[in-house]
This record gives sequence, C-alpha cells and structure tokens, in this order.
Amino acid sequence: MAENLLHHPITSHQEIINLIPQKEPFVFVDTLYEYTALTGVTGFTVPEDSVLLDENKLAESGLIEHMAQSMSLHRGYQGSLSGQTKPKTGFIGVIKTVEIFGLPEVGETLKTYVEILHEIMNVTSVSARTENENGIVIATSEMKTVTVE
Repeated sequence: MAENLLHHPITSHQEIINLIPQKEPFVFVDTLYEYTALTGVTGFTVPEDSVLLDENKLAESGLIEHMAQSMSLHRGYQGSLSGQTKPKTGFIGVIKTVEIFGLPEVGETLKTYVEILHEIMNVTSVSARTENENGIVIATSEMKTVTVE
C-alpha cells in the first residue's frame, strides 16, 4: 500500500480553491485528507446555501459532482507537487456506473475515497466511494474524466 504523502489534511478553503478549477458557488469539496499517486481521500460538509440542494439534502447531481471534484482535487494536488500553479480543467466524459444509497443532509460531512483505475493520455478511469459521517457508504461510482490544457 502506498504511503500517504500529505503531512496533514488540507482544510483551508483558499488552498482547496487553488487546487481545483471549480469556483464558488460550484465547489463540492472542502478537505483533502490523504493523497497517494493513485488514491485520495477527500471531504465535504454540505452547506446550507448549496446550489444543488433538494429539500435540505444534497441532490443526486450534487453527490455525483462531489465524487468528480474529489478526483479533480486529487489531480490538482498532484499537479501542485510537480510545480503547476494553476489546476487543469477537466470534465466528466463518461459515467460508467453510479449507485446512490442515500442523500446527505445539510451540515453532514462526507468522506470520499477515489482510486485511479486506468489512465491513457488525458482520460482517467476512476472509482469513488462516498461515506457519510457514520462510515456508511451512501454512493459509489466509476467514471472517466477528461483533462484539458
């Protein structure tokens, strides 16, 4: 198992914003807990002013966006380690699978585990598993993300 290269979690809003191409109000990650070359663990506390709420819960689209931005945060940190000063832009190319077992409420903190499965040029196949603050899996996905310069 690869060693976590983070000495401490990144929780500063400004540091997170500097590592991802998304900007407010469309930011769905707020913590980077762990980082290895192929895996990462991110966090997100659902804010009450989120643009993707549905009856005081994060909508399915918000949960999917959180999983995609978890990969974006992983990539952004990877880029910062190699000297990049600006995160690369990317998008979801294909959602192969997504299963949503529950929706988090406002104020609930999520933890998402991402793993790079394959990478060919600028297309990355990634799996994600999101747990609520009780450690219960509320969503899983496998998607392909595309990074553009």
